[in-house]
Parts: sequence; structure tokens; C-alpha cells
Amino acid sequence: MHTPSARSRRFALRALSAAFAATLISFAPQHASAQDYPDKPVKIVVGFAPGGTNDILARLLAAKLQDKLKQTFIVENKAGANSAIGNDFVAKAQPDGYTLLVSSSGGLTTNPILMKNLPYDPVKDYEPIALLGSFPLVVTVSSSLPVKNFANLVAFSRTTKDGKLDNGTPTTSFVLVAETISAVSGVKFNHILYRGSGPVVSGVLGGEIQTGVLDSPAVIQQVKGGKLKALAVTTAKRSAALPDVPTIAELGYPGYDAPIWTALMAPKGTPAPVLGKLRSAVGEILKDKDMIEKMHALGMDPGDADAAALSRRIATDIARWGQVAKAANIQSE
Repeated sequence: MHTPSARSRRFALRALSAAFAATLISFAPQHASAQDYPDKPVKIVVGFAPGGTNDILARLLAAKLQDKLKQTFIVENKAGANSAIGNDFVAKAQPDGYTLLVSSSGGLTTNPILMKNLPYDPVKDYEPIALLGSFPLVVTVSSSLPVKNFANLVAFSRTTKDGKLDNGTPTTSFVLVAETISAVSGVKFNHILYRGSGPVVSGVLGGEIQTGVLDSPAVIQQVKGGKLKALAVTTAKRSAALPDVPTIAELGYPGYDAPIWTALMAPKGTPAPVLGKLRSAVGEILKDKDMIEKMHALGMDPGDADAAALSRRIATDIARWGQVAKAANIQSE
């Protein structure tokens, strides 16, 4: 039997010590970055053009995070493909906490249903941080359109050439909500995709399209200014920002409720301490009186930083909207 020499034992000990030191070094940057995070500007990506709910909320959040974490937070719009361009950019970003995503519910729950070859997986490619808020969609038309209420709109739709209204939409989730309206009321839509809610509003005002089933923050000022007519909201209760606009349920379609929401996500693999710091900060911001008042003024109900609940909601909504698409015979494209 051969016994190790003193020299070989020393070599083995040196190798073991080196491996242990390397292990400590490999962990050190992650813990240091989490402790010091953020030590450089943070980018918040929005998959839509400026002016819509996700953009407005991202900018409110960025300002609050900047104050709380004493670092610059920059909103970057990467619009196109129903927000898939922006969402995919973040899915493939370095998972270090310096690239975050403010996503519509559509980008996480309806794009997987309606878009073939989606380049990201909403369940596998992200770490949930917070449900930022939820809000109704508002059925809007130009003030020049000869309708006064939702019943008039249904009747008007039957007089069009193909029995459908040209409806502008910035995202797939809005398409499916519009289809739930169609299912209960009989009004039919031709959906025309735009790069954001702001461009849809311009399209309605300019007569390019007849309706916009849109996020409340994007239309409130135009409604209050008399340029758009708001005929109904899609949530079970009226919007605090548009208290005179009835719910679809009130208009003879009991039980109808189709809210939209916005979430803050990070790339999969973002260090747990960084996620924890973000969730704590955002959770506090969503309870801040000033933030609540600003969100209510936009017709939004603040959410929370319950990451597990957000994960469950994403899965539940994917199943729900899948059923809606099947019932409406909407195929992925």
C-alpha cells in the first residue's frame, strides 16, 4: 500500500484552500452588489410608446424609487409587437437588477396565447417583483361620433358596412377584453393594432378608427376635456377617476368584470437579495399616500409586492384568456 508523501499532502491542502478561496470570491460580488444596490443607474423598460398606462406608471415609479434608493432610475420605451420587443429585451438582459420591466398584463398573459414563436416565456424568464396596479378599460369614441351611450354604440355598429367597428388597440390583452364585451353585448370589432395607447387616442380623435377600448389613464384628460366620450368601464365597480361612467355590468350585463393590470418584473436569475430590496421598496411606495392619490387620479387601484400572488395571477390569467380566445375563435399569429 502506498501512503501519500508530505509533499503530496501539502499540494492537496494548497489546492483545497485555493478552491475554497475561489468559492468565496465567486459569492462576494453578488452579496456586495446586493448590499450596495443600486450603485449605478437602473433602466426600467416599457414595451409601449409614451403616453399609455404602463409608461405613465413607470415614470411615477421611477421617480419614487429614485428618491427612496438614492439612485437614478431611467424609463426606456421599446415599443412594438404588442410589447414583445421590450419584454424580450428584459428577458435576455443581464440578471443583475439594473434592467427591469414594467409590463402590461397582456405582455405576460395574452401574448403567449395570441403570438406564435413568442421569444420569451412569461413564467420561466422573469422574477416577479410587484403587481403595481389594476384598472378598467374604457370604451371610448370621438365626440363627433353620433352616439350618446353604450346602447347607441351597439346599434350604430349594426349600421356599418360589415357590422363591425374599427377598434384601435395597443396590446393583445385589450383585444381579448374587447372580445368579452362583444360576447355579452353583441357589438363586433375589427381590431387594429397601434404602438401604444397614445397613438390609439390620436386615431380615434382623427377619425382613423371609431372606437378605442383603452386604459383609463390614457383617456381621462381627453374625456374630461370633452374630446372623447366614455361609454362604459370594464371593471365591476366604477372608476374613481370617471365616476359618471357606468360599468358594463350596470348596463344590463350582470357579473361582467375584466380588469387590466401592470406588473414590475426582473430577468430570471436576479439575485434574491436584490429582489428583496426592490420588493421592499416598491411595497412601501405602493402604500405611500402621494403615490396612492396619483394612481387614483389615473383611475388605478394600487397593488402590492406579493411576488407569489403575482405568479399565481399570471398563471390564472393565461388560462382565462386562453378560454376567451378559443371561444372567439382567435388564432395565434
